Amino acid sequence: MADRRGHALGGGALAGLIAGVLMSVWLIVMAIARHQDVWMVMKGAAAPFLHERAARPGFDAGAVALGVLCHLSIAVIWGALFGLVFFGIPKGATIVAGLVYGIVVWLVMYYIVLQAVGLGRIASSSPVGPAVLSHMGFGLVIALAFLPFQRTRPQATPPVTRAPVAY
Repeated sequence: MADRRGHALGGGALAGLIAGVLMSVWLIVMAIARHQDVWMVMKGAAAPFLHERAARPGFDAGAVALGVLCHLSIAVIWGALFGLVFFGIPKGATIVAGLVYGIVVWLVMYYIVLQAVGLGRIASSSPVGPAVLSHMGFGLVIALAFLPFQRTRPQATPPVTRAPVAY
């Protein structure tokens, strides 16, 4: 049991890391497409600790490093939680679970976590559609990256009974 939990936790954490990196790349590409400061994407997660320093335009090595570390740490936690919750379900259901999980991640991050750390303005200023879709993408990548670690729980087999032998 502990071995399975460790397998699910480790696989989920790795899946979360992969999804966090890909989501970061996606956000950077979107910032470039919108002619926005790409450094803001990487510094944003450091805002609860660095406050206005993380919101200043341009490159800041410390803020970028802390922002990336925070963003990827959060992604790893979400991935590990996914692994623990969804370990043992069929692989097709894992994909569907990932899409739904992305919506849950968006709801929790935007309406609980960002509010709690004083960044509620980010949630309120972000267009809902793209935010939901990007988080569904995050959940989908977690699910896809978790598939190699996914194991369907064995179904309980009824005990074999033998008919009495007549002599």
